[in-house]
Amino acid sequence: MYYTVRNLIPEFFENRDPVILQKQQVFKHFHVVPLPVLLDDFTQIINTQFLGVEDGQFDTIKFIKIGIMVGELIFRSTNALGFQMVMDLKNISLGVIMKITPAILKKIQVVIT
Repeated sequence: MYYTVRNLIPEFFENRDPVILQKQQVFKHFHVVPLPVLLDDFTQIINTQFLGVEDGQFDTIKFIKIGIMVGELIFRSTNALGFQMVMDLKNISLGVIMKITPAILKKIQVVIT
């Protein structure tokens, strides 16, 4: 299933070089902090805080790409069986939220499950 999802939704899995994404300053828009303690069901809490993002600077595909990359790194470095995401959306405008379309949400669901 891992490679099937990569072929079905290539925009989330291509051009994943962190150096290129860092030059594009994608990482300055949010902080991702995994808490070190596993819960009773062996899941890990990941705290995500969005920083002030302009509507024109926010690219939904790049954000999802970074989220998948961080998730894969955490899975490889811990014994967690899953994640529980806590997102602080205080600094997000309605224009940024409107960029997350139902089609993108469906693609995220396919990747997650």
